[in-house]
Amino acid sequence: MRISTKVEFGIIALLDIALNTNNESTVKVNAISKRNNISAKYLEQILPLLKQSNLISSVKGSSGGYRIQRELGDITLYEIVNALDRSILASSEFSKELEQNATDAIEKCLWEPMTSYLCKYTQKMTLKDLTDMYYERKNYNDDISFLSARI
Repeated sequence: MRISTKVEFGIIALLDIALNTNNESTVKVNAISKRNNISAKYLEQILPLLKQSNLISSVKGSSGGYRIQRELGDITLYEIVNALDRSILASSEFSKELEQNATDAIEKCLWEPMTSYLCKYTQKMTLKDLTDMYYERKNYNDDISFLSARI
């Protein structure tokens, strides 16, 4: 499955904000850009979509930036993906010129079950799950580095 860079970078930016926001602090676009090697100009197009969906909020001024709007466990991957591209988890649509029985069969046997599975999975997966997985992988990799340095 292929997703757009807008969705991929949007998820990365949201994860970065979640990982780097402490209490009332904010995360600046340039910091997200540098840490993740994503163009700041591109992020400035993506972050407003996340803000419109009430996933993040912005603060203006010298100490401004972005922060997560709600609890991490209350933000689902489904919401994030739909904020960035509604077509990914939408039902498929066939051309009217194609044979109807064939498209009905393909829809019922293939696309409906796949779309249903993806929707259910993304509705269960939260931003907290992503941050937990990030820390788990980071700690695992740190442990490997530590062990290999001692050997």
